[in-house]
Amino acid sequence: MRKEMKPGVWLIVLPTTQFKTTRIHVQFLAPLQRATVTKRTLLTSLLETNSAVYPTQATLSAHLESLYGANFSIGVAREGKLHRIGVTMSTVDDRFTDTPLLPQAAAFLRTILFEPNMQAGSFDEATFAREKENLDHYLASLDDDRQTQAALGVQQLYFGADQDQAIPSFGTREDLASLTASSLAAYYQEMMQHDQVVITVLGDVDPKQVAALFADWPLDARSQTVPAVAFDLPTHPDVLTQTTKVNAQQAKFDLAYHVETDLMGSKYAATLVAEELFGGSSLSLLFTNVREKASLAYYASSMFDAFRGLMLVQTGIEGKDRQQVADLIRDQLAAVVNGDFSDALLKAVKDGILDHQRAAYDSPRFLTNQALYQLLVPDAPQNFDEFAQRIKAVDRQAVQQAAADMKLQATYFLTGEDSE
Repeated sequence: MRKEMKPGVWLIVLPTTQFKTTRIHVQFLAPLQRATVTKRTLLTSLLETNSAVYPTQATLSAHLESLYGANFSIGVAREGKLHRIGVTMSTVDDRFTDTPLLPQAAAFLRTILFEPNMQAGSFDEATFAREKENLDHYLASLDDDRQTQAALGVQQLYFGADQDQAIPSFGTREDLASLTASSLAAYYQEMMQHDQVVITVLGDVDPKQVAALFADWPLDARSQTVPAVAFDLPTHPDVLTQTTKVNAQQAKFDLAYHVETDLMGSKYAATLVAEELFGGSSLSLLFTNVREKASLAYYASSMFDAFRGLMLVQTGIEGKDRQQVADLIRDQLAAVVNGDFSDALLKAVKDGILDHQRAAYDSPRFLTNQALYQLLVPDAPQNFDEFAQRIKAVDRQAVQQAAADMKLQATYFLTGEDSE
């Protein structure tokens, strides 16, 4: 069941007896903007920590424990041109408890979201100061994670002309520094009034009873409709390059490719197969030829972000091998473009995609996310069989064309004196 309770406020109910838990996923969707990304990340920390009803972490944790150890979390993510805050709660299915937990879970989330720990229109100062410091420490610690640093660096280089896309989905220390308890409270009010809201409930539930639980949530109608999600950065003729010197023994060499594809349509299926064949799986040419045969990389893999038309290649190498690795990566993509792969390998890659997707359907998290994608993207597969049909229909020529539409746009080399 999917219904728009009010303009911009959606309820999706997924009845199933497949799991022994009930999952509630409340998502707040807003246009991706650098000005708000860090605010939204810090806001999740405050809302996850306490509320007016549960003013300390101890009282909040004790209440979750009283609900048979319910799981509760809040996080952020980027989906193309959207930024989303996801509030998740999982409880034991009511079939296995002495008292119904779903109504209590919905009531708990209502207090978390609509009764934050505020005084005089400002977040509790002690909570704010603690969580701001925690987030600052986390963001600072990323400088010590060289793999993450390289991945963020190549995306900053690639999306540099668009700062909304260039910054991490969780924000920056620079933007965090100026936030105050009162300014964040003002943004909280703005978010609650204007964000699109999608409430998804999955489990052995009755849709009418679920609708009644959320009918009186104080969510006003929003002026926005379901927002566009796909982002595509125009290509540029030259490959952007950057080298950063750090104190490290192992170098990181990451590459960003523009991918011409559609979002969840027929081109998407071919692109997914091409990317898996190139570098997205343990059967891939990158893994087999760069890491295993040539032994030139500690790791070598690719990932595909369909919402942003981006393929990212990540490698850990010896700095002295940079050019040789770059040439080998280029050759592996050329091999896919030229059809230099066996039918058996193509079939194995497609089977691997289907096996992974089939296993994902055993995950409540995956299913609730799929429900969101089906709302945002009309062409999204409605079930596994539809997804499988699209993957099976991909032939050699479609894979070659998809690979030909992958254009190298940026390389980022993170190296230290000891790695060269």
